[in-house]
Amino acid sequence: MAAKARACGNDSFDTVRLMPERIDADVCVVGAGYAGLTAARRLSQAAQSVVVLEARDRVGGRIWTQHLPDGSPVDRGGAWLAPYHDAVYALAGEMGVTTYKTWVKGAHLLVDGTRTRRYTGLIPKISPLAVITIALAQAKLDRMAKRVPLETPWTAKRAEEWDQRSVAWYLERSGIRTAIGRDLFEMAVRGLFTGDLNDVSFLHLLFLVRAHGSINKLFSIEGGSQENLVEGGAGSIAQRVADDLGDAVHLNAPVRSITQRDDQVLVHSGDLVVSARSVVVAVPPALALEITFDPALPPDRMTLYRNAVAGPEAKTLVVYDEPFWRADGFSGQTTEPGSAAEVTLDATPASGAPGVIASFTFGPVAERVQALGSAERRRAVLDALTARLGPRAASPAEFIETAWWEEEWTRGCSMAHFPPGILTRYGPLLREPFGRVHWAGTETATTSHGGASTSAPGRSRRARGARSMIGMPNASVLPEPVGARPEMSRPASASGMAAAWMGKGSVMRRFSSASMRSADTPRSAKLVDTGLLVRDGTAHESFDIREVAGERTHAR
Repeated sequence: MAAKARACGNDSFDTVRLMPERIDADVCVVGAGYAGLTAARRLSQAAQSVVVLEARDRVGGRIWTQHLPDGSPVDRGGAWLAPYHDAVYALAGEMGVTTYKTWVKGAHLLVDGTRTRRYTGLIPKISPLAVITIALAQAKLDRMAKRVPLETPWTAKRAEEWDQRSVAWYLERSGIRTAIGRDLFEMAVRGLFTGDLNDVSFLHLLFLVRAHGSINKLFSIEGGSQENLVEGGAGSIAQRVADDLGDAVHLNAPVRSITQRDDQVLVHSGDLVVSARSVVVAVPPALALEITFDPALPPDRMTLYRNAVAGPEAKTLVVYDEPFWRADGFSGQTTEPGSAAEVTLDATPASGAPGVIASFTFGPVAERVQALGSAERRRAVLDALTARLGPRAASPAEFIETAWWEEEWTRGCSMAHFPPGILTRYGPLLREPFGRVHWAGTETATTSHGGASTSAPGRSRRARGARSMIGMPNASVLPEPVGARPEMSRPASASGMAAAWMGKGSVMRRFSSASMRSADTPRSAKLVDTGLLVRDGTAHESFDIREVAGERTHAR
């Protein structure tokens, strides 16, 4: 854009006036995360002119791939894909991008105070009581989640009741009786929302579980949300989509205002103005609040967005010349609730080098660790890794921190969570257009809500929206918004460690009668409850929970 100067008199000039560049398009997309880029791609494929405005100096949103000095890709944000994330897999296929399995071979580590439990397989060496009560808590969540309508969770029969309760309220009543069991389960659930669980609606947790099929899928590596990494980094998919869109994508272009008129929408971004027939806003709710709308957003929508808060989550990439822990017999998968490295996973590139450990903290723990000085944080993380993986962990080649809630154009991960009382009152507004303004992003998703997602009903909804907003009957079907979990999310859950208690494809393993008993449970023990051995959501065998001197044990 050129600055125009106009001569006045002999040798004087008027004040230089910068004229905003104006672009006309069918649709303006605000935000170049996966939801925005996918919407733009589908519209472009339907022969619609599109302009994408992105505030950052990169595309991808909460997915952020950085290249090390040797060119190796590492993911500072969302990295993992589940087998059921079919929309993003389809997009990856279109762009010629492949995936590879997360490394899980070797011993996993669970740190409980001064004790480190080393184990292989699916279940750490914690008490049968802890495993059983966690399994029952998960099975109960899955049963309740099945009663939540995927498209309209606020219409569930018990929606009002569940929405008045917090996730913390449920955890206090979950029936998990051992300290290590409570700590692990709390950390895993906290990893899903990355916030204070007193501030998260229990209905939102049930909706999240319903959207992913089961809570076990949210927690799992194999068969779950952390099963696959992307060759070249998760950001490579977004970059290739942006490359295809070419000059339609504008970086460093934060949107300041959206003005609706009878037949057009004007989108202002500094020295650029886009005139479009419709707009797709694909940014987190906290950022949508910073856009000036004319006409103004109504009070109910403002209340929804003010209360849709993403939580604190930090992801630290610790890079070594090689993944030495593999040769030492470790998987890189470790857990220590409340520490500076609450959850770690092997995030080494597909090439096998350099070695990368991804370390996560969530919610209040992330805030506490972030309050330390940078040198103290580094020391705390490396001390934790050294205690778990040995002295070679003390000397990384790179140490890359990302506190996602401090990122100007993100404000938290992995998704916005809703406090008690919000979903039942304002939930329908999440996907309801505001005049010529439509909404996209992981917060608006149904299937795989909060992560990379797709669903046929979502496609139908977006297709109807695309046709109405563009005014063309043959507009392309747009997929359900693709979200990101920078744990993402972090992995955005508390990693696959949580799944280790439950097992692959089953809620809990079969215990022998001997292992179910604690020092020969007296027959006079008081019967306080009856549990079920659950596999794939089906009860297979019952057992008794008996109490002896305040301690609970189990027997078939």
